[in-house]
Amino acid sequence: MAHRLARRLSWNTLSPLFWVLAAVYLGHWGWRWLALPRNWLVQHYLDDLLCLPLVLTTTLFVLRFFYGPQVRLSWYHVVFTVLYFSLAFEVFFPKFMPRYTGDWIDAVLYAVGGLIFYRFLNK
Repeated sequence: MAHRLARRLSWNTLSPLFWVLAAVYLGHWGWRWLALPRNWLVQHYLDDLLCLPLVLTTTLFVLRFFYGPQVRLSWYHVVFTVLYFSLAFEVFFPKFMPRYTGDWIDAVLYAVGGLIFYRFLNK
């Protein structure tokens, strides 16, 4: 039974670019955990840039498990996700939770991340 489930995994979804982006994110996370000094731009904006390529590729991996390797996300799925993340993390959460701050540059970086996913990872 387990071998049948393993065959359904579409490992080609996780391209080398995905692994590079994931390694950069994990490296940045470790760097932050060690409390080492970081560049101001990297400190505030790297995670926002990497967010959607990682989230959407993982989502595509799960969708391909259930629906087959031919599944791709359309441009309006990506646009919806960019809008959703932008509104949630830059508009709504900052109004109700003091931990969050709204920043329009983050929304632009979500859009750039969505473009990176759509152009290079949505294959």
